[in-house]
Amino acid sequence: MKSPQPGFTKNPRSGLSSRLRAYAATGRLCATQAFDGGILNVLGSWLLRLVALIVQLAVWKSLLRQGADTDGLTVSQVLSYIALTSMLAEQLNIVSPASMSFWEGTLANRYTRPLSVVLQLMAETIGRWLPHLLFYSIPILLITPLLGVDMRPAGWPAALFFLCSLSLGISLGFAMDLIFAALAVYIRNAGWMALIIRNAFFTLFSGALIPFRLLPWGLGDIFRLLPFGSLANAPLALYTGMGDPGPMILLQCFWNLVLWPVAIMVYRHSEERMVAYGG
Repeated sequence: MKSPQPGFTKNPRSGLSSRLRAYAATGRLCATQAFDGGILNVLGSWLLRLVALIVQLAVWKSLLRQGADTDGLTVSQVLSYIALTSMLAEQLNIVSPASMSFWEGTLANRYTRPLSVVLQLMAETIGRWLPHLLFYSIPILLITPLLGVDMRPAGWPAALFFLCSLSLGISLGFAMDLIFAALAVYIRNAGWMALIIRNAFFTLFSGALIPFRLLPWGLGDIFRLLPFGSLANAPLALYTGMGDPGPMILLQCFWNLVLWPVAIMVYRHSEERMVAYGG
């Protein structure tokens, strides 16, 4: 009889419980790391994001008051879409440690633990979200009335569809991030530049910058069909009542079913190179 793997018991339920606690501990540890650079560094980052949000809202208010074509969208829909983009920035454009850990030479350390490497990366990412959600997103949600933004969803069904769509978008975001990390190892020392370009590309084509319905020449209809559109535009559009939930959620399910097998295949193909490369 084979002995159980290190760190696990023979009881499947006990083993699952141990792994869940291990992933939760990983997330908590990464949550505290956000303050390693000092509280002022973190507060400065959030302050800059708040200033950027205020400027964005002011620009959109000015454009809408001057009669800009909104394709039937109300001022409240556009402003709440923009505010929600800022509050959920890290969930709408997922960047896990995988994107740079191979370049830093730290990916190999995760293979010394009796846990799934991919799930470790996901737990670390979720842990890093917690400070932003607690100390930026929630406070911004509370002060949005002072900024002239009504953050109420377009009805309770819209709120439920939003939560479902956001979950599917996060799942898809992890798959796409894993694909990027597995391919980025082939460009070696240009990893940091590739990450910057990747973030700009995702922001533009995901709808995190401008609602698709406001894009000219029918570009929004094209971007909506791409996997990027399922990351940000789908959940934000459902929250603000800009789209039909059925097609959007089905499209998100489709891209998850297509890209997760691709992500696993590409990652396994590049795994040895990612672990060996570093520094």
